[in-house]
Amino acid sequence: MKKFGIDISKWQGDFNLESAVTEGVSFVIIKGGGNDNGLYTDSKFEANYAKAKKLNIPVGVYWFSKALSENEAVKEAEYLYSEILSGKQFELPVYIDVEHEDMLSLGKDKLTSVIDKWCSQLESKDFWVGIYSSVYSFRNHMNDEYLKKYTHWVAQWAKECTYNDKNVLGMWQFGGETNLIRNTAVAGVVCDQNYMYKDFPTLIKQNNLNGFSNETHTSANEKKSYETIACEVINGKWGNGNERKHNLTKAGYNYYAVQSLVNDKLNKTKVKAGDLVKMTPDGVIYGTDKKFAGFVYNTLLYVRELKDNRAVISIQPEGAVTGAVDVKYLIKHKI
Repeated sequence: MKKFGIDISKWQGDFNLESAVTEGVSFVIIKGGGNDNGLYTDSKFEANYAKAKKLNIPVGVYWFSKALSENEAVKEAEYLYSEILSGKQFELPVYIDVEHEDMLSLGKDKLTSVIDKWCSQLESKDFWVGIYSSVYSFRNHMNDEYLKKYTHWVAQWAKECTYNDKNVLGMWQFGGETNLIRNTAVAGVVCDQNYMYKDFPTLIKQNNLNGFSNETHTSANEKKSYETIACEVINGKWGNGNERKHNLTKAGYNYYAVQSLVNDKLNKTKVKAGDLVKMTPDGVIYGTDKKFAGFVYNTLLYVRELKDNRAVISIQPEGAVTGAVDVKYLIKHKI
């Protein structure tokens, strides 16, 4: 098999994944975060994940590593699990992105042990893990024969992939800013493009990995439609916050797909100055990609001012303001 897909991050901005699907994209690998500037979550991860789930296309995640020891590899893997992977479902593998020059300078033996530690840490949590790197780095910076127990996502911007072990090659990144096979842009934005050679969605679900389990395999005949579940959520039947997330996941529904439908329905009621609102988890400070303090996402907020798409919000109807946000991240609270 060979399927076409892309990988994206904050550098693609508010990426139009729906348009990408109409152009033939059949899967997406999303940057979860990295360690090249301290441990962080990519600012567009939650939004990109929700879009993929809403469109029902297979999704994977990659982590830009800068682990220089086995201890750092464990810290990275644990952060990725707790802050990004936990509670979600991925039809594609979770990849460590090995391209930072400090890692490639470790020497073959040490780099191999660091990568192996990162991968095994997440394997122990029932994730299908893989390694992303260039064909050159697999050959010259790692003991690749040892690492072939993990699926490989090989970067080689060329007309063909010369990585010779096709049993290990699950993904080939064939182009990005340079592309010898297709146009460099998808949905009007330059992004990395890939071919997938293994049926990861089937294999991952069959093996109950990446957030999938037997209880999530309930047949469609036994489940309500997501449209119905979204209406029930709005009417308060599934609880709030983590309780809602737990209840939906346990019942075999994808929490993020349901929540995306809920947000769409509630946003049909136009927000105006003076309204009480909740902020969606992907909300960022207006004009930036920076997140608000954690409590802001779990608090009822007042819309103090509204001009075009810029809403000034606060936790009190008067006094100091909390900040400004694009109104698209606000959901009108139903009293």
